[in-house]
Amino acid sequence: MNLRRLLAVATMHARDLSRRRVALALLILLPVVLYVAAEMAPEDPATAQFLADNPGERDPNAGWILTTGGIGPLWSVATATLFVVLGARRIDLRLLLAGFRGLELLAGRMLTVLGLGLVITPLFTTLIWAMRDVDVVLLAMSILLLVVIAVGHGVIIAALVRDEMEGVLAIIGVTGVQMMIVGQPWLPMWGATELLLRAGGEPGTAEPLTAALHALGYTAALVGIGAVAWARKVRLRPVAHLRVGESVGARSSGR
Repeated sequence: MNLRRLLAVATMHARDLSRRRVALALLILLPVVLYVAAEMAPEDPATAQFLADNPGERDPNAGWILTTGGIGPLWSVATATLFVVLGARRIDLRLLLAGFRGLELLAGRMLTVLGLGLVITPLFTTLIWAMRDVDVVLLAMSILLLVVIAVGHGVIIAALVRDEMEGVLAIIGVTGVQMMIVGQPWLPMWGATELLLRAGGEPGTAEPLTAALHALGYTAALVGIGAVAWARKVRLRPVAHLRVGESVGARSSGR
């Protein structure tokens, strides 16, 4: 892998994302609005009475609200990954013929969206910290892990769908299902969401190291499967395998 080519791919996609200002703004603002709405929603009278009668009990909705805020960056980064990978499918063969390797193309795109995740992680961390009492270090760590997992989600979904609409719907579905069944270790988001709950004072079963290893392991698996599916879908082949007189279109269509 050539570092210069990898950075060139990352820079190219960063510029492309920067041109989609409205889409980027929506990707970031939509989760923010959903979280703020969840925080500002009127408290259920029965819940308020229960908490008043039992001062030692915690709000049963606190964990769900915190999860809503923490998963926002995951949705944003996963969708951005989808846009980056699908949007470049038309030029993959041209880049390969120009000397780029498939691994460099995919790694450069992942580097771009990880950069986006590093930008929005402090934004969501500060927002949640400003609205509720949390351990800011654990909160930032959990959101950063969710951002890493989001890249894996985006890569594998981009490899399996045909267009951006299908991909966005798939990301909404996958994220929603994992929010509904939080607490299952077989879910990719388990370690990060357990750490997120611990940041809010909820009983969590995952230690920081366990959560990090769980998130990184699932990310590696998702990216690996997605990379194989992506390479087969766009039919990437090394330049040396193209015979003299054979067109790229013929090779990519299998003729």
